[in-house]
Amino acid sequence: MQQFEKWMIHDTMYRGSSEQSFSQGLSCGFLDKSGKTEDVSNEHYDRLAMVYVLRGSGGYQDSLGYQCELHAGDVFFRFPDRSHSSHIEADSQWHECFVSLRSEWYHIFQELELIRPDQVRLPMGIAEEIPTRIHGLMDLMRAADTPTETSSLEFEIAALIRRVLASAQANRYADTPHADLLKRAREIIRTQAALMCSIETLLAELGLSYSRLRSLFRAAYNISPGEFRIQVRIENACSLLETTDLPIKKIADQLGYADAFSFSKQFKQRVALSPQQFRSR
Repeated sequence: MQQFEKWMIHDTMYRGSSEQSFSQGLSCGFLDKSGKTEDVSNEHYDRLAMVYVLRGSGGYQDSLGYQCELHAGDVFFRFPDRSHSSHIEADSQWHECFVSLRSEWYHIFQELELIRPDQVRLPMGIAEEIPTRIHGLMDLMRAADTPTETSSLEFEIAALIRRVLASAQANRYADTPHADLLKRAREIIRTQAALMCSIETLLAELGLSYSRLRSLFRAAYNISPGEFRIQVRIENACSLLETTDLPIKKIADQLGYADAFSFSKQFKQRVALSPQQFRSR
């Protein structure tokens, strides 16, 4: 890609920690792998690495069975829960930029539902902000020398990965069939979760059969509309329990539950505490 010619450099930076193994340290940089065909062979990294392909083509496979082709404009990850291999096509003049940080971030991004174990490759296309930011991170890493500066840098790397994941997620949702309709479904549920009616009735205005809507919603967000309504109700319950003195029965009424018992039962299933325990914790 012509847009990346200025990033055809070969330079890397690493920062370790006295309290962790070096493999759990931070790294970022640019690598020219022109002329190589075998990149990584059945290696396990005890960290989360994100690689952006600036030039070239090749392929990836791992011990969990995931495999994919790689081309310029692709982001791919080396996850810490598996061994992985990658190869480079001869004469493709592979060039990449990358960041890596300790493995705990992989699990954090999973908990935030930003990353999935099968989400090895993200086709980002021309995303010049990635090499630009990585080059800036290298400058920050050169200047970082104290534990405080290094920890700040770790959050900067995590923020870059989060932005890439969020951008890919937004693009995926935008390409989803009926994307606007699904967004409207979320808005309806978010603002009207307390209505005492079936989820089918709540979403009837959208004009799709509920079975079709449910299938599309789950495919896009990995949760059904009904489960999302429960999530919204529990979120609202937590706020009311923490910021008001309303009786449990009154909160149950406001959230659309038939009675305090059904509210308390569902709350405990989701939060692992009763409403009273949550309020007094």
